[in-house]
Amino acid sequence: MIEPIGSNLNMLSLDSNKINTSNRNPSDDFGDLVRDNLQQVNNLEKNADNLTTQFALGEIDDIHQVTIATEKARMALNMTLGVQNRLVQAYEEVMRMQI
Repeated sequence: MIEPIGSNLNMLSLDSNKINTSNRNPSDDFGDLVRDNLQQVNNLEKNADNLTTQFALGEIDDIHQVTIATEKARMALNMTLGVQNRLVQAYEEVMRMQI
């Protein structure tokens, strides 16, 4: 059985980049929802890369900040890959249906 995609995307909510689904109208475009969440994942990765670079250059000393940002980006990417795999699985299941 395929679970609703929205329930998996809500698990992606992070402190600074929470997904705000309460303001969404049910008629909002699914593509906009996916695009917004992919942009958030991209922003998390950019933030982690930026902090890693700053740490390597000695501009910041807090390794915990770098580690947390990197872990947030990794978890967001893994969640995105999970959603992608579920979408592909759903597509394949629909394509196997006999009409």
